[in-house]
Amino acid sequence: MAFTLNENLKRWAEQYETAEFIKSDPVQIPHRYDSRVNIEISAFVTAWIAWGARKQIIKKADFIDREIFKGEPYHYIVGNNVAPGAAPEWEQYKGSKESFYRTFTYGDFADLCARLYDVYTSAESMEAAIKKAHETNGETALATLQSLFGSVNGIPDFETQSACKRLCLFLRWMCRKGSPVDFGLWDVCDPRNLIIPLDTHVHKQAIRLGLTTRRTPDLRTAIEITDCFAEIFPNDPAKGDFALFGYGINKGTAAGVNEIAEATKELTEAMKKGGKAQKKANEAIAAVPVPVADLSIADVLKMPLFFANLQTQLTSLWNDRENARRKAAKVNERLRAHVIDRMHNVGDWEPGKFTVLFASVLDKVATGYSSSERAFIRTVGMGAFNETMKKLLADEKARNNSDGDDKQ
Repeated sequence: MAFTLNENLKRWAEQYETAEFIKSDPVQIPHRYDSRVNIEISAFVTAWIAWGARKQIIKKADFIDREIFKGEPYHYIVGNNVAPGAAPEWEQYKGSKESFYRTFTYGDFADLCARLYDVYTSAESMEAAIKKAHETNGETALATLQSLFGSVNGIPDFETQSACKRLCLFLRWMCRKGSPVDFGLWDVCDPRNLIIPLDTHVHKQAIRLGLTTRRTPDLRTAIEITDCFAEIFPNDPAKGDFALFGYGINKGTAAGVNEIAEATKELTEAMKKGGKAQKKANEAIAAVPVPVADLSIADVLKMPLFFANLQTQLTSLWNDRENARRKAAKVNERLRAHVIDRMHNVGDWEPGKFTVLFASVLDKVATGYSSSERAFIRTVGMGAFNETMKKLLADEKARNNSDGDDKQ
């Protein structure tokens, strides 16, 4: 029997949440330490720069740890490694515009260190500072971190509704218990209340798996995805972060526009020929040989089921356009120009061509259309995609719930 989506997510989480994971993840940097304060500082600074390619994050975090902290994060922040009365070393970077990492400057790094200095000269640990704030105003751990570090570039404030990916990652590291990867040092945040660290990659994977349909990677989307994982991992929804990582390793990478183009070309030819060729294509619509959770976006776009759903949607939209044109003609009016007309005239409104264009828009390599037109193409394509995923998941659920009597 094929694995259900939830079963696959559980398998991937168990498969990738291992000590081996640490070797290729930025969390390896704070894992160099044993003391609570060193782990907190190293983890927070590493999470702060955790955007971009993993290798680059690890490279920069290693530089900070070895060349700036020199293996002593706490002493560096509070100034224990300088002569009595001398300013902490990080003060030399105040106001500097020199590039530190991506869009961060050395001045930004000094601002971060200044806030860390305030934390560790007023409390014995960062967790203690958060607990004190919680007792005063009842803020969540995430909100308190935003308050403590909100003036620093890269730490989003409340108004932005940012997904707070790096802060959520830091909290995952600090609060999840019994993990071979995360530290579980803190009690200030119940693991059940953690939010998935949502970046662009995780967002794409979640959409592919039907965990969200929201296109904006904000805090609301992160919470929506986390709520889905709460049904799978009730006491530990952030474990879903490892499940999505596993999905990305196994099937997350799209096959590419050329492969999609070849598949849709065959489907287009079959539909044109009709007869046996079309019958064969129609029979393939329900044939899905692998679990839905193992399908990438490219896999779905190559399916006859997607082709059929898209064809229905394009036909419906074109008919609506023609009806509107006829109504306008009756009152001697002219419809405003719409991208549908241009796409129809150049042949891009045909399902095969549209699928390739849709894949190009998703991969951000589409040319010849404006940003608003690309948004329209994405909306139409996602409509057919979501219909396809809905049908695939329903069919898989029916197969998994079957007792086999229908096969006799």
